[in-house]
Amino acid sequence: MKIEAIGEEKILVALSDKDMNELDITYDDMDYSNIETRRVIWTILDEAKRSLGKSIDTDGRILIEVTPSDDGGCIMCFTTMPVTDYKSKKKLIMKKEAEPLLFKALDSDAFLDALNILKNTREAFRSFEAFSYCKKLYFIIYPKITGTDKISYILSDFGDIFFGENELLSHITEYGKKLKSE
Repeated sequence: MKIEAIGEEKILVALSDKDMNELDITYDDMDYSNIETRRVIWTILDEAKRSLGKSIDTDGRILIEVTPSDDGGCIMCFTTMPVTDYKSKKKLIMKKEAEPLLFKALDSDAFLDALNILKNTREAFRSFEAFSYCKKLYFIIYPKITGTDKISYILSDFGDIFFGENELLSHITEYGKKLKSE
């Protein structure tokens, strides 16, 4: 188990296949409504406290993002969330996938440059699709949970990046022309 603090509000935990076996859980079994998943999460948070000498604030809301890793294990990212509604009973939120990113290229040259970058940074995302819509060029990128910041930073020189624009994503995939990007 590899534990790393990323800033004050985020802890990244890499579990190997061996770690998953020792914790008696699989990626597919991870669901916060499952009591075994809760046991694993609290075990990991206790280990993070011992390893890092600090604990994640469990009095507020915690976002838990989980993605499978290539070695049969998984990557877990624990992020404390700002509390905006103290009446909320749901303190822990668990996501197994990162939200897709929408990238709109500045022009065709920027689109080709972004394509080359995407082909060379495959470790940061699961897949991507290319679209043409209203004379603009787009990528819809499906990042790994730990790759969102990296992709955003790398592509920001070549166009605009949109987060959480599900309506626009749906519109582009439905009405845009899908381009071959491989």
